[in-house]
Order: sequence, then C-alpha cells, then structure tokens
Amino acid sequence: MPDSIYCNQRGLRRHENADIATRTRLALPEHASVSGICSVCAHEGLCEIGRKAREGKAHLPEPYGTAQFGAEKRLTSLADLQVVPELFGQGQIFPKIRTEATIGGFRCSLPLAVAALGSSKVANDVCEAISSGTAAAGIPRVIGENILATYGKPGYKKVVDPYLQNYKKLGALVAQGNATEIGHGVFELAAELGCHAIEVKLGQGAKQNLGGEIRFESDADAEKYKKLGYFVVKDKQGYVRHAHPGDILEDGLRQLLIKKAELGLPIWVKIGIGRGILKLIALLDKVKKEQGVPLTCLTVDGFGGGTGLSPWLIMNETCVPAGSLFATLDKKPSFDILLAGGISTGADIAKVMMLGAAGASAARPFIIAATVDPKEGIPNYVEALKEEVQMFCASQRVDSAEKLRGRRQNLYALDQAAAATFGVSDRPKDVL
Repeated sequence: MPDSIYCNQRGLRRHENADIATRTRLALPEHASVSGICSVCAHEGLCEIGRKAREGKAHLPEPYGTAQFGAEKRLTSLADLQVVPELFGQGQIFPKIRTEATIGGFRCSLPLAVAALGSSKVANDVCEAISSGTAAAGIPRVIGENILATYGKPGYKKVVDPYLQNYKKLGALVAQGNATEIGHGVFELAAELGCHAIEVKLGQGAKQNLGGEIRFESDADAEKYKKLGYFVVKDKQGYVRHAHPGDILEDGLRQLLIKKAELGLPIWVKIGIGRGILKLIALLDKVKKEQGVPLTCLTVDGFGGGTGLSPWLIMNETCVPAGSLFATLDKKPSFDILLAGGISTGADIAKVMMLGAAGASAARPFIIAATVDPKEGIPNYVEALKEEVQMFCASQRVDSAEKLRGRRQNLYALDQAAAATFGVSDRPKDVL
C-alpha cells in the first residue's frame, strides 16, 4: 500500500476509523486499509464503525467536561514556514525589544488575544483564573458564547469581575454573542457590567455553520434552554444543546452592526475561514466606512483549534489554515485581523504577523496555563511568549513586535504545499 494513502511527507494524516478522542481503536492498527477498516476484520467492533453501530450517533470527543480537544489531521501549518533572518540593519538586544501592540483598538502587552471561551465545563471551571490572569498579563480576553444562558447573570459576572478587578489599562474585556443570545440582550448586559467591547460571532473554525454545543443531564435545564430558543436533543447519555449557527446575509449583518453600534463600544467580529471570506471582509469594511460602525477587529479562526464539544469528524475534515487568508487578500481592510487556530508559541505569533495579521488569538493554551497554576500560570505563559516574540523580532532587526507585520518576504515555505497555502516562496533565490 503506498504511503501517500495515509501520509504526506510530514507524517500521518489520520486514521478515520479509530481515535483516542472517540475512545475507539483498531484490532490490527498496523494493518489498516484505505477506509480505516482493518485489512483482516474479525468484527470485534472496537472501532468507530462498531461504536456507531451500537449507539447510532456521530462521535463527539470524550471525555466531555474534563478535557479539551483539537483536530489531529495533519494539514499544512505554520510549522511548515521558516523565518529567514535579516542580515543587514541595526542589531537588537532582544530583551529590550518592545512587545506592546494595538489590536482591535486596544493597547496590549503582546499582540495576542484569548479567543472566546464559552459555556463548556472545561472552560468554566477555570474562568476566574483566566480572567484575572489575562488582565494581569495585559492581553484581551473574549468571553465566549452561551455563558449567560447556562449560568445566568451571576455566572456571567464570575467571568467579568476578575478581569475588571485586575485590569491595568492594557488589554480589553470583549463580550461575544451568538445569534440566539444577542436576542436575549447579552451585549447590553456586557455594556452594563463594564466590558470594553463586543464581538459578533458568525462562526468558528472547529465547527463553522454548526453552532455551539454542550452536554447536560437535567430535565429542568432542557426546558430552560428550549424556552431560550436553543435546540435540545435527548440521547442515551442525557441531553445535547445546540445553539443556532445564525444567518450571514448582507442586509441582516449590516443592520445588526448598525444597531449594536448604538452601545458605543468597539465591535469585533469572529468567523471561521471558508468560501466567501474575502466577500465578508469587503462587506465589513464597507459597512464600517459608510455607516460609521466602530468595527475594529475581525478574528479569522482556522483549522487546528477547538476547546469544547465539536463533532470529531467535522473538527478534522473541515476548514483550512487561517493563514491562507493572506495568500488571497489583496487589500488591507480598515480594521485589524487576528488569526486563530493552532496558536501556542511566540513563533506562531511572529509568523501570523509576518503574513500580515495584526496579531494572533488562542484559547486552549490558556486553559492549560490556568489549570497548572491558577494565579501565576497565565502571566508566566504570556511572559514566555513575549520573550519568544522578542527573539524573532531580533532575527528581523526590528525594535518592536508591531514592525514584524507584513514581512512575508522573510518567510520561507518548506515545501510546495506550504508555498501554495500561505502565498510565500519555497525557492531560496526569492528569500536570500
């Protein structure tokens, strides 16, 4: 069997019929056919096909509530780009390099935001540590979807208050709303509580067009969510709540942005990358300029991320790297663009900025940092990222992180796939 069936030159793509996240396995993993079925199948039913036969459900990653999840399929990623040092220019002592930057209208200690963390248990368990830690670190923190519906106003304040109490004029607290909860006044509550900006959620990379989901067991909660407009399904394990993914129609989006501009807060938007992204960016730019909407940031989420309950097959088999946007975006819009999906190091931040982004956005690393050390984990993590970004700035002979932006000529693609994905050269003569 040719290696290309399963692999590109960077390694295993993914066996589609067994995975630790679905608590399944192959009886003969070293002898799997192209379908993922063992080449000699003894019908043991240990695999995903067997589990589907027993349960009649598409797989959600497990264990829900105590773990977070990310796609395993190997696509071209930022790791397939190499930063080419700049030889000429003034040398920089890297600890002296400035990492402060403006993203989405707010001055931040580092061009990095905490992507929206919603109502999933794994995020809510450390929500106070994340809020206080990101405020102390001086970076933006986006409050994710469905928290108000799940935990009520007291639960929402549990996320808001620690950030505002530790806020030191760097960063921002941004309140996200999806199609359902915008109608329940989540943005108005956020403004009342002192949030600095709002974010209209149009989608996410891990499950664009599917809407947010959680598992729960209470019959009373099922009735509550139904009354609030959520779609609730009962299965053998309890209930699954689905948020409406929302419509993206030009007139409707325009009117929503105009209406929410009346709150007097900067507006961010989040979307998962997909067909039509250039049209969406052009529309947002037009609405900002023509209607005076205070749109300051668009977060484009791509393949590789996800924290909560995304269907496993969708998480792995849809979406593309967010950095591919800058291979096709010819005109810079009048608002910042942050890239999300698989961001975890200072190298990732530097590379997305060199591609053209104003900064990066990440979620899963902050849950890890807050869990490891609820008080100092996030400030320590951000300090480490700052130091890594400073090193990449020194490699480019620039004295601030903001000057990394747009230096795509100093990115080298390690193969043709990376060159095509990110729109940078894989030929030494172009970068040396």
